[in-house]
Amino acid sequence: MKKIIFILFTQFVVAQQIPLDSISYEYFYEKELQQIVSLKQLQKDKPFSSKAQFEIAEIYQRINCEDSAYSRYYKIYEQEKTSRTLNEDEFKELLLQVHKTETNKHNYFKETNRFLNELQELSNQDKNDKWSSIVNKELATVNFIDSMKYNLGYSKMLRLQKSSYYKENQNFKTGVLLNLGSFNIQLNNYKEASRFLNESYFIAKQNNDYLNQSYAKINLGVNEIYKNNYFLAINHLDEASKIPNQKYLIKINRIVHSLKKRAYDSLADFKNSEIQKLYLAKYDSLVDDFRKNSNFYEIDVVHQTKEKDKKIEELSSFKKTFNNNKIVYSVLLFLVFLLALYSFVRWKKTDRIKSQLDKENQSLNIENQKTKTELETVKALVINDHIVLKNKSKVYLEALICVKSDGHYLNLFTTSGKEFVRGKISEIEKQLPPNFVKCHRSNIINKNYIKQYNSLEVVMTNGQHIPLSRGFKF
Repeated sequence: MKKIIFILFTQFVVAQQIPLDSISYEYFYEKELQQIVSLKQLQKDKPFSSKAQFEIAEIYQRINCEDSAYSRYYKIYEQEKTSRTLNEDEFKELLLQVHKTETNKHNYFKETNRFLNELQELSNQDKNDKWSSIVNKELATVNFIDSMKYNLGYSKMLRLQKSSYYKENQNFKTGVLLNLGSFNIQLNNYKEASRFLNESYFIAKQNNDYLNQSYAKINLGVNEIYKNNYFLAINHLDEASKIPNQKYLIKINRIVHSLKKRAYDSLADFKNSEIQKLYLAKYDSLVDDFRKNSNFYEIDVVHQTKEKDKKIEELSSFKKTFNNNKIVYSVLLFLVFLLALYSFVRWKKTDRIKSQLDKENQSLNIENQKTKTELETVKALVINDHIVLKNKSKVYLEALICVKSDGHYLNLFTTSGKEFVRGKISEIEKQLPPNFVKCHRSNIINKNYIKQYNSLEVVMTNGQHIPLSRGFKF
C-alpha cells in the first residue's frame, strides 16, 4: 500500500516539474537578462562607474553567471585600488562578494582567499564586530572543505553566536545556523543538525528570506538522506522547489535534482532516478563549469603576473639604483664593516675588563672577609685587659714590657717583676693586641715601653736589650 501511495505521489511531483524543453536561462531569468542589457546600454558611452558595474555584477552573480560576475567585480576592484569612489563599507562589500563568487564557483579549485585576507586586514581596527563576524564566518566555511578541519570550523561557527552582529542581523544569523546544521551533518550529529536547520528555516520564513528557506530545506533533505529516511528527504526537497526563490535558481535546482536522484537510487526507483538524471543533465548544460571558468583562470593568471611583475620591477629598480650608486654603497658597506669590527673589538675589550674586574672583586671580597676576621680577633684582644698563663697566673697587658723565648719556656717581663712559664712564643703572640710586635724570632716587645732603638737592638724602659731581626722596621 505504501509503495502505491509513494508511486502516485512521485507521479504527481513529476507532473509538477518544469518541462525539460523549457529549461533555459531565458525561462528562469528573462527579466534579469533584460535588466543587464538596459544597464549596459546606460553605461555605454559614460565613464566607468563602480556602483553601476557593481549592480550588473550582482545580477550576474544572482543568475549563476559567476564568470561574468567575477570579471566585473575584479574590474571594479582594480579601479578602486587606483581611485577610490566607493566608501569603506561599500569597498568591504565588494571584497566579500568577489570572494564569495570565487569560492561558490563549482569545479574551480584555485581559491586563494586573497580578497578575504584583504577584507580581514581592513576590518581589524573596526569598532563594531560586523565585518570581523562576516570574515570569521567565511573562514569557518573554508574549513568545511577539509574534513580534517570540521571541528575547527564548527567551533569557530559556534563562537559567532556570541557576536553582536549575530544578535542584530537576522540574515547573518540564518546563515550561521545553516552552516552549523551543515557541519553537524558531516559530524554525524543528525539531531543537532535538524535543530539548527529548522531554526534557520523558521527565521528565514519570518523575514520572507526565500533563498535561505531553500537552503534550509535542501540541507534538511541531505540530513534525512544521511539518516536513510529517503521519503522524508524527497519531501523536503520538493518543498524547497516550491519556495518562490528567484536567486541562484539554476544551481539550486541542479542540487535538488542531484539529491533526489540519490534518494531514488537508494530506493531502487530507477524510473524516477532516470527522470532526475535527465533534469540534471539539462541543468549541467546550462552551467558548463569548465567552459565558464575562463574568466576565473584568466584573472588569476593576470593577478599572479602582476604580482611577479611588481617583484621584478622592485628588483630591477634596486639593481638600477645599486649600479648608479655602486661606489656609495661600497663605501657604506665598508663603513658598516668597520663599525661592526670596531664594535666587536670594543665588546671584546669590555668583556676582558669585566672579567678582570670580576676577578679583582672576588679577590677583594676574600681580603675583606679576612680583614673582618682579623678585626674581630683584634677587637676581642683589645677588650681583654689581661692574659692567663698556663700556670694559671694572670698578667695585665698594660704592665707587660716584653716576652722572651727560652727553649720551651717563656720569660714575661712586667713593671712589677718577671714570670717564667712553659709555652711557645707563637701561642702567646696570638693573645696579644696590636701594640705588641714580634721584632725577633724569640722576642716580643710592647711598643709603649720602648726607651730607645737603633738598627740592631731595642732598649726597653726596664733596661732589657732586645735584638732586632735583619730588615725589621717599626
